[in-house]
Amino acid sequence: MRTIGVLGGMGPQATIDFERRLHRSAQALLPIHVNEGYPPVVTVYVRHAPVVVGDNGKPSDPLTLDPRFLEIVRRFGDWADLLVCPSNTPHFFLDEMREASGCEMVSIIDVTVAELRRRDVSRVGLTGLGIPKVYAQRLAEERFEVVTPSAEQVDALDDGILRLMEGRNTAEHTAAGWAAVNAVRDQGVDATILGCTEIPLVLGDGSDAADLINPAQLLADAVIRRAAE
Repeated sequence: MRTIGVLGGMGPQATIDFERRLHRSAQALLPIHVNEGYPPVVTVYVRHAPVVVGDNGKPSDPLTLDPRFLEIVRRFGDWADLLVCPSNTPHFFLDEMREASGCEMVSIIDVTVAELRRRDVSRVGLTGLGIPKVYAQRLAEERFEVVTPSAEQVDALDDGILRLMEGRNTAEHTAAGWAAVNAVRDQGVDATILGCTEIPLVLGDGSDAADLINPAQLLADAVIRRAAE
């Protein structure tokens, strides 16, 4: 059984949710006996943005990995065999993270695209923090037709995501999350990607609907399978 490294903390609640999903995936996919059979897991909670940000709090242009983040990635080479990150933006730097850690890295973007292919999706809804470019670029390359919420809906969902990170999500934020999701659903998409790992937590009940794709769950299942190979 290989050791899983979880590069988390950029969304604290989303990382906690991902660890729960790892645990449940192991129970569903592996022969567990009492507390044995689970893969070893090392989780680090990064307490800053993974990329360099300016005085205005926005990422630099061009997007650049924060050296502190890359140093944490390097340390996983001593701790883990497989690396996952339940946050989307760092996947712009997948090759750099694989090289720095020396670990196999299971990509949340790859497993999501694979699920779209498995479902034979052609028209896909995309929600996230802003319009998540790491998904948008890949989906364009793969020739999916992509539908996104309006700018106003994106802004309202963004606020809900950021307040969730602070532990201050409200019913209004949940309503704004559903407004964004339903806006793309109503445009005849085959499935909708919840392209920020906080979104299922913002939505609450109903976020596991069959037409909603939760990349964190796909990642948890995929890395448990890889750890057991």
